[in-house]
Amino acid sequence: MTINVNNKSQSITENSSVSSLLVQLDIVANGIAVAINNDIISKEEWSKRFLQQEDQVTIIQATQGG
Repeated sequence: MTINVNNKSQSITENSSVSSLLVQLDIVANGIAVAINNDIISKEEWSKRFLQQEDQVTIIQATQGG
């Protein structure tokens, strides 16, 4: 299945949740926010929210600095 992650095409396994996407992409879940089709997905919903073909996923990493 193909989705778009941060404006880049990404092939993932069928029936992937947001949590499993992060594992597939080797992204640590701490300090990030995820939106699907411009809707923010709460961390509590990551394991319950499954991705669909052509979904637009935005992953934002919090950074520290000044």
